[in-house]
Amino acid sequence: MVDPITWRRFQFRLLFLLVSALIIFAQLLPLNTAPAAVQLIDPATGELIQEGSKYLSLPGPDLLFCLTAAFLMRRPRWAPVALIVFVHLVADVLYLRPMGLWPAVSLIAYEFLRRQTNASNEVSLPLEVALVVGAFASAVLANGALHLIFAVPHPGFWLTLLHILTTAIAYPFVIAVVYFMLGVRRAGVRELDSDGVIG
Repeated sequence: MVDPITWRRFQFRLLFLLVSALIIFAQLLPLNTAPAAVQLIDPATGELIQEGSKYLSLPGPDLLFCLTAAFLMRRPRWAPVALIVFVHLVADVLYLRPMGLWPAVSLIAYEFLRRQTNASNEVSLPLEVALVVGAFASAVLANGALHLIFAVPHPGFWLTLLHILTTAIAYPFVIAVVYFMLGVRRAGVRELDSDGVIG
């Protein structure tokens, strides 16, 4: 017979995988169908002609990072390293990003958050948001620096700041979804392992 704790961990790991797949699929959908502005020069008059309309495209939040961080801040054992790396590598392939760069950088941030969770079970909500946003900002800036070093195309500085800002705004909402809809809550004192690790 399977141990109930092991079975519960397996169920929530599968839930993490399914929600991550849903996030990746949703971000691949072409939600913005507005035509891009095309600038042409009239050969007769030499005037600039603009076809279509200009629109402001804001970078969306990194919901995959938010989901992973929310799991790690509540139940680190439910989001093991191998599962996190697998999900992020699949995202790299589907998003056509440099393979393995963002998973490697973000994994450092995730392990920092995991250590904060294991050190103390009493992490207040403002402190949690500050820790996650700080870890995400550090990972994004380190990722941008590596892109510059290896001459890989990367969004500009202001777009990167907007990406961090939208992720910071989205994280409390992700916490609410994880807590109320997915049922991922912090472990009580009785659920701590003998070494103090949250189950």
